[in-house]
Amino acid sequence: MVASYLTSELKEKFDKDGVVVIRKVFSADWLEKTKIAIEQNMASPSQYGEKVKGEGGSGSYFNDYLNWQRIPELLEYVYKSPAAEIAKFLTGSQRIVFYHEHVLVKEPNTTKTTPWHHDQSYYPLDGDQVCSIWMPVDHVSKSETLYFVKGSHKKGYFMPYKFATELPYPLSDPSKEERAVTFTPIPENIEEIGEVVGWEVAPGDCVVFAGKTVHGAPGNLSARPRRVLSTRWVGDDVVCAERPWVCSPPVTGNLKPGETFQQDDLFPYVDC
Repeated sequence: MVASYLTSELKEKFDKDGVVVIRKVFSADWLEKTKIAIEQNMASPSQYGEKVKGEGGSGSYFNDYLNWQRIPELLEYVYKSPAAEIAKFLTGSQRIVFYHEHVLVKEPNTTKTTPWHHDQSYYPLDGDQVCSIWMPVDHVSKSETLYFVKGSHKKGYFMPYKFATELPYPLSDPSKEERAVTFTPIPENIEEIGEVVGWEVAPGDCVVFAGKTVHGAPGNLSARPRRVLSTRWVGDDVVCAERPWVCSPPVTGNLKPGETFQQDDLFPYVDC
């Protein structure tokens, strides 16, 4: 039996809008373990970690991924937290695969914004059963929260943008330019795509969004950090895909384009 908060109405809203907020899901114990994991990650980032600053402001925006196998609290979160069940239910998949985690920290007085984008253009993945679970460990007001474009997950692929420069990803090979034109630039007026929504979020809440839902965030001008663990999950219809740029994360294991995910140490099935 699934958790009581995983209702048919929630699933219908996720399918329609590409994003839902779920309240009071993660216990104080999970929040404390996640804080420890984030602290460890920031103290010892991977080769993919980066810390960027906007114009003015004293704070930085830290992000890093693919650390879940070396940080015990992240490993436990993957297999034992409510995240896998949420992802499986909302994607409608028979099995759920853990793809990777992403630690996202905006320090106090950080002017650096998160550009409008959707995740799946960065990933070497095609399919509809892709989702992220964005779980803050701090209170996030509407002035610092993540914003989404409702229904944008049904509007094809958009161009990926570098977080540091907010410029489009460069092609990895000029011969791939023809493929790149199938990715639409994000318009300057984001409401041309659809209605923008966002929520004030408390510790224990989470926001779940589809891999092709467009989203972005302002800086953090508050006096507290905005620390988030975002986990990425894929379902049965997802296959490995080629992109005309270097993917983020640039990891496919032994998968070839068109192949579905199989149980392995890099992309494990999670029973729930």
